[in-house]
Amino acid sequence: MELRLNEDRRKHPRSERVQLVVRFDGQTYTAANWSMGGFLLDDYDGALSTGALVTVAGLGTSSEDMHAVELPARVVRTGSRSLAINYLGLDAEAYALLTASLSACGEMRSLV
Repeated sequence: MELRLNEDRRKHPRSERVQLVVRFDGQTYTAANWSMGGFLLDDYDGALSTGALVTVAGLGTSSEDMHAVELPARVVRTGSRSLAINYLGLDAEAYALLTASLSACGEMRSLV
């Protein structure tokens, strides 16, 4: 099976129109952009480094609308106050939340 990538060589298209709020390491952040594969924070001021394993404990469209999850993830890139995280797996609730968010704004595309 051949993996088809979108125009910027990403497996999953990024969303910037729909807000995603994530919780891990006891903190809540708003993603600068996100996809079905992970998210980017541009306001991170913590100690995680590239390769670190984390557990995403919450996902939502706002801090008041968080859904408890336990998603294993890995830090794939860090920068000045930025952090890129890829999910290592999505459970059914997280998958449903993310696909519903993409569908609601018209950004749902083929996931592979």
